[in-house]
Amino acid sequence: MLTTGQHFAFNIWDFESAKAVIDAAAFLSQDVILQTSTGIYKKLPGKVFSDFVKTYSKYKGIHAWLNIDHCKDENMLINAVDSGWDMIMADGSSMPVNQNIEFTNRIASYAHKRNVMVEAEVGQVKGIEDDINVQQDAIASKDDIKTFLNETNIDFIAVAFGNAHGEYKVVPNLHYDLVEYTAGISELPFVVHGGSGLSDDVLRKLIGIEGVKKINISTDLKIAYKSGISKAITDWKQPIDANQIIHDEIMEVAISKMKLLSYKEN
Repeated sequence: MLTTGQHFAFNIWDFESAKAVIDAAAFLSQDVILQTSTGIYKKLPGKVFSDFVKTYSKYKGIHAWLNIDHCKDENMLINAVDSGWDMIMADGSSMPVNQNIEFTNRIASYAHKRNVMVEAEVGQVKGIEDDINVQQDAIASKDDIKTFLNETNIDFIAVAFGNAHGEYKVVPNLHYDLVEYTAGISELPFVVHGGSGLSDDVLRKLIGIEGVKKINISTDLKIAYKSGISKAITDWKQPIDANQIIHDEIMEVAISKMKLLSYKEN
């Protein structure tokens, strides 16, 4: 079970991107979280992919947990549990808080019986990415956070505090007080969504808050993939060369993010 330490969680989309992130983690001798959007999950062979992540990370001498991110589909969440995934995010954040609580507890009851960890969210992290489309600014309220924490049985808590999915168009107005409040009233690991695009200084500040344990990175890896393709177009001689160039671009970005975990505020 993932209970201690801080981890970046990288959204991957296929076996090769998963391999690149695992290689990055192994390079730093760090454990890592891999996750997919629901759209990607539909296109992957769930059990086969889970087996690959477990086998390859063991081969590289680290532990990699596998998570399905922002999933509102109860059947898909159950399928991920039954397919051997380590974590699931039961995303009822678009619902009124009482319905979110009911949905989350129903999923958590099923998952925990099978030793699968559950993440949930209060407020809606805005932005557009993959299957996520939240236009409005839906900052979580302290009352809803407290109620949700008191009435759910989860393993990770995510809160909308001004962060966003996708690329930030302007410098975000982050409500650090909500992160500190949530971490202060609960021992659950706090999850930062929308880590891509946040400056290293902001990420260091978040890492320095006691209780912040998981920071999600998605768009940055996609940008690295696109950069790798551009380089491969001119530099490849054999197909395996192109694959390696793309792999190295993704791996480099993952390494740069994970190195931030060594930061501790004095």
